[in-house]
Amino acid sequence: MKISVIIPTYNGAATLEQCLEAVFRSDYGDYEVIVVDDCSTDATPQIAARFPCRVICHERNRGAAAAKNTGAAAALGDVVFFIDSDVLIRPDTLSLVAEDLQDPTVDAVVGLLDKALPYPEFPSQFKNLWMHYTYARLPEYVGVFYTSAAAARKAVFQALGGFDPHYTGPSVTEDIELGMRLLTEGYRVRLDKRLQVMHLKRYTLGSLILTDIARSAGLTKTLIRNKLGRTGRKYYASVPWFFQLSVPVSAVMLAALALTPVWPAQAGGAAALSLAAIWVLNAPFLAFLGRTRGMRFLLQSALFLPLNLWVSGVGALKGIVDFARGVRY
Repeated sequence: MKISVIIPTYNGAATLEQCLEAVFRSDYGDYEVIVVDDCSTDATPQIAARFPCRVICHERNRGAAAAKNTGAAAALGDVVFFIDSDVLIRPDTLSLVAEDLQDPTVDAVVGLLDKALPYPEFPSQFKNLWMHYTYARLPEYVGVFYTSAAAARKAVFQALGGFDPHYTGPSVTEDIELGMRLLTEGYRVRLDKRLQVMHLKRYTLGSLILTDIARSAGLTKTLIRNKLGRTGRKYYASVPWFFQLSVPVSAVMLAALALTPVWPAQAGGAAALSLAAIWVLNAPFLAFLGRTRGMRFLLQSALFLPLNLWVSGVGALKGIVDFARGVRY
């Protein structure tokens, strides 16, 4: 089984070399590597050229979805395996993909992020652990196609038409949308929890907020498109139910805090109750953070959680407003 490793990248010079070194340490023999440079302005194509891989360069920046489709179109393998240029796979990653796809009832395979991350800052650790936790709790078969590490039989990928080219920006939710199409068409996507990769993504508080707004807005627009378009397409997201429920609770908390100067006792009590409800609802996630990074990180996360929920709420509102303005992707 030949695997085509497809790495879309835009200005990925800071991490691409580590990414490719990790790929070429693979213990699986039958694979090729295709780097699709989406018109970078840094040294990305020169770095890729130092490795025994094919490098395809877009003449203009077309976005992550188009870059992935370009790589898949050029692939010679039976399987297309997508990773980001800031992802480090393990030596046995391709072997696990091949093992999973030996099962003829499996059409695609996804992995999840490793808990380990070399960046100690709170925003980076919080986001990485959030991504790990939300995927680790999912069942064996899912409706997501998380392209930090996602493989599909090439014939299946082609039958679905690849990633939706209407997504023209950086990778945010085009992989989630493809996962929903896989699910709707009856394809089986296995989440292999042995398949863990390290995501060299460093966040500041500002970049974390902007990323979460974009992700929440993207999910909201996808949901509205499916509902209003009456596509019959199944909706699937990795966001836990308790986090989704906590978003309106956090809005109540925010409103109560705003009313505290007017009705200190009543509004203060409502805000405290809302905060307690948020902590209770998210207790499994907070407990996981405590077990993984200790009590200090747990306390930091508990205090940060309301802000994280408000950001998700803002993203959802942005998605609704964008859709009403005709911005559908």
